[in-house]
Amino acid sequence: GATEIIYNFCSAFVNKKTKVLIPCPTFSEYEKAVKLFDGKIIRFKSMNFKNVFPQFLTKIPTKGIVFFCNPNNPTGELLSKKSMVKIIKTAKKKSTLVFVDETFIELVPELNASLVKTIKSYENLFILRSFTKSFGLAGLRIGYGLGSKKIIEILQRVKIPWNVNYIAQSAASAALCYSDFLEKSRKNIKKEYSFLMNSLSKFQWLTCSQSSTNF
Repeated sequence: GATEIIYNFCSAFVNKKTKVLIPCPTFSEYEKAVKLFDGKIIRFKSMNFKNVFPQFLTKIPTKGIVFFCNPNNPTGELLSKKSMVKIIKTAKKKSTLVFVDETFIELVPELNASLVKTIKSYENLFILRSFTKSFGLAGLRIGYGLGSKKIIEILQRVKIPWNVNYIAQSAASAALCYSDFLEKSRKNIKKEYSFLMNSLSKFQWLTCSQSSTNF
């Protein structure tokens, strides 16, 4: 699954000297994996990341790692492709790797901010994807990563053999061939999001945060 890849990534690239920048709040497994391999965590706290983006760039460590979930879990905030590229370019100048978690990005109704098409341009970029959110295949534990040839070769050496079973592979192949499913899902999310936000906003004691995805 995608979580296994997070731990494999940290196994390959994190040690006691590695500084790792993690925005907060975000998916908890990044921090757990970094701690397992004794990395030095730099937490950057914000509920509205776009307002503090310049400050975040200054926190990128040298010869370290940046974890970034886009759109973010649990806030639902989506950073533009332009901003994401700035993070990658700034990190590259500092010989730092950027781990971008795009496990929710296929369900964003509008504005495709995915970095998949830029993967060949940046050797320090690694992208995580999953079939759990976009196709509902959570129990099959099927995820995948995209990166430079050098990064992938290293990850291949640290992963356990035969880590994806045949049923999961077959389900993933079938899901990728069902091209209409994601488009229908995005339209449904857009419709239900409006209904849910409008309904919840009627409660004066409840504050609703804007989200770009399905939560």
